[in-house]
Amino acid sequence: MMFARFFFCLVLLSACQQNTVPEGILPLDQMAPLVQEITLLETHFQTKFGVPSQYKKALDLSVARVLKKSSCSKADFEKSLKYYAAHPALQKELNEKLLTELSRKIR
Repeated sequence: MMFARFFFCLVLLSACQQNTVPEGILPLDQMAPLVQEITLLETHFQTKFGVPSQYKKALDLSVARVLKKSSCSKADFEKSLKYYAAHPALQKELNEKLLTELSRKIR
């Protein structure tokens, strides 16, 4: 639930615009699939169990597996998530990429 809330907060944040990411920040092509998979995981657990205390451990393990599979640390992912949140133009690109990918999957 924390990731979904954070993700939706990202959309609402505003700051300076910048279209490139510095070193140490996950590029859009790597960030988008991670955000997508983690958001879908969280949605699944929230729908199935409802109460965060009932699924937090399982969600954390699932997120850790996703990040490990992508050779990404949780710290790097969270740092990148915060960076995108602080840069509306990049956040918009990320959101558009997510929506496009999810739309393709439901067709």
